[in-house]
Amino acid sequence: MGRRVVLHIGAMKTGTSYVQSVLGSNKDELVDTGVEFLGGFARQTKAVRDVLRLPKDERRNRRRWEKIARAAHDMDGYTGIVSMEFLSFAAPRHVEAFLAPLEGLDVRVLLTVRDQMRVVPAQWQTYTRNLGTDDWSSYLRAIEATPGRRTPSRAHRTFHRAQDVATIVERWSVPGVQGIDVVTVPPSSAPRDELWRRFAQATGVRPDIADLGEVKDNESLGYAACDWLRRANPHLDDLAPRSYRRLVRPLARGVLAPLRDEQDRPRLDERAAAWARGRNQELRDLVASGRVGLVGDLDDLPVPEDLSAHPREAPAPPADQVLRCAQVVHDHAVALTGGAARGGPDRDDVDALVRDAVAHLRRASEEKR
Repeated sequence: MGRRVVLHIGAMKTGTSYVQSVLGSNKDELVDTGVEFLGGFARQTKAVRDVLRLPKDERRNRRRWEKIARAAHDMDGYTGIVSMEFLSFAAPRHVEAFLAPLEGLDVRVLLTVRDQMRVVPAQWQTYTRNLGTDDWSSYLRAIEATPGRRTPSRAHRTFHRAQDVATIVERWSVPGVQGIDVVTVPPSSAPRDELWRRFAQATGVRPDIADLGEVKDNESLGYAACDWLRRANPHLDDLAPRSYRRLVRPLARGVLAPLRDEQDRPRLDERAAAWARGRNQELRDLVASGRVGLVGDLDDLPVPEDLSAHPREAPAPPADQVLRCAQVVHDHAVALTGGAARGGPDRDDVDALVRDAVAHLRRASEEKR
């Protein structure tokens, strides 16, 4: 049997972290059945990031990926898996660079796709956790807009780069790729292992070999927490990306995420729901075209006729939840610097609390260096 490489290229917000956690926590079990998670997730991430920097520093930025490719050629098993969602960002020149060292192998591309009505709020959360400043309702209008001659907004650009599946498929439909499959993400009501079982079916892995006990899901934030971040980001936009992540990630994990159960979730308004429904239909049409195979169920990409359950306007996050979040973060930030809340900003002024909290967080981050 010839060696095969499966490139799981995304898309973003489609359970990729869950799949990667399953693969990473069951590497030995996979190897015993002839399957290798090539290099592990951390090395795959660095290798993919390097190639995406091309044509800068041509030889250096190909090195890590070429090492993974050599491992694929030399593996004892028959299937090697790379799972890294940034592969979906690849322009044609990057796709060529990714595929060239895999020549001679049976290369298959796999895309996980998700109901766009669920993707949109998830993508907004990612946006707010990466310096995004649009509030929820503004974000909905920004991503659905047709840029025309105007330069698209950052919200529009980052959403469509991550979620335009037909464009991603077109870029990867090149010689050197023997087939492309899409796996639909099951609804939240499905058993927790259903996505893994579908992924395993698409890759030829035995699903029962994986122990899901150690698998971790990405922590998700509530509506008010994301709103706090978009308010804070204008006060953080001078930071280098690494410094921003060093400040925001522990805050999101340790302070904002625990507030999730007491916060609402953002809701699509009727217009955004109709737009997301149209995108689900486009995904269905892509499958029907025969350009990709399907694992899962097209019903996971719903196209409901009746959208009357969606409000005419997207509700803002409840003011009491926004204030509570701002107070919790402010208390945490003040404690980090050993300061005292007395004499600080008005406890009922959300924006003042956010500004002061950011100042304390920046000071604490600088003191750690």
